Amino acid sequence: MILISVIIPTFNKAKILQKSLIKYDCQSLDKRIFEIIVVDDGSAKNEKEKVREIIKGLRIKVLFFEQKHLGPAAARNLGIKKAKGKIVLLVNDDTIPSLDFIKGHLLFHWKHLGEEYGLLSYLTWDSGLEITSFMKWLENGGPYFSFNKLESKTEVGWERFWTCGVSVKKSFLLKAGLFDEQFPFAAWEDIELGYRLNRKGLKLFYDKSITAFHYHPTTLKSVKNKMLANGEALILLRKKIPKKYHQPLVKYPKLAIFLDKLFLPKPFFEILENLAFFFEKKFVLHLLYTIVLLHYRIEGLRNYEFK
Repeated sequence: MILISVIIPTFNKAKILQKSLIKYDCQSLDKRIFEIIVVDDGSAKNEKEKVREIIKGLRIKVLFFEQKHLGPAAARNLGIKKAKGKIVLLVNDDTIPSLDFIKGHLLFHWKHLGEEYGLLSYLTWDSGLEITSFMKWLENGGPYFSFNKLESKTEVGWERFWTCGVSVKKSFLLKAGLFDEQFPFAAWEDIELGYRLNRKGLKLFYDKSITAFHYHPTTLKSVKNKMLANGEALILLRKKIPKKYHQPLVKYPKLAIFLDKLFLPKPFFEILENLAFFFEKKFVLHLLYTIVLLHYRIEGLRNYEFK
């Protein structure tokens, strides 16, 4: 009997997904009570073939579904609808689970039977990566998951409904209406759903002892595209949640764009950007990285405004 379903959307990441699936194949849990659902979000044909071959070599139950390139929100929704478990565990394709990862989530829900209970687990960089100073900053003061600000074994707000490792009852997700597929990127679609779940009474807890590892080689250049998408999705989020929850950046996007243009003219910003590129492997430069990534995010706002 399947008790918990792990939902993994993926897009052109067969090699990294393989690392993740191998660890799910080694979980300290009876393989008959969980399933892995991989939803391919329109990957290249050769990537999909690689995933199918990987799945053939596993002992665990892995279901593989495909869709056009609609984004992770749509991919997760497909996986949730196909899930047989009463509990759904939402992760990314670059989330490498510890051996007790699924077990930890399942035990939480056994102790908290109420439909409204959810669990967020801990995520940190995988030790197999070269973890640069910039990457350290991203998760300790930067715009990535701020686990350093959370207290383990306590309830956290709906703003922490992060799909890098969060579990909730399937029935509760269905009541909230699943992910909003208007979000085309991996940006803010989980927070928007968190808001709707909160309106239904979500009680989201965090447990640092349940750990997964983020296997995603990351540079300032790669984060640039993520921040551009982040800025665009922020404008969409503004339309979805009440104004009192808006970040200052989206409360006054035109002002943000104006101030960015005034204080960061292109020649000056290029100097700052080149400095950030030069130092990203050497030093944690909080102010410099913050300014550069904020500019990228505002550029995303600008792109949305003039679409």
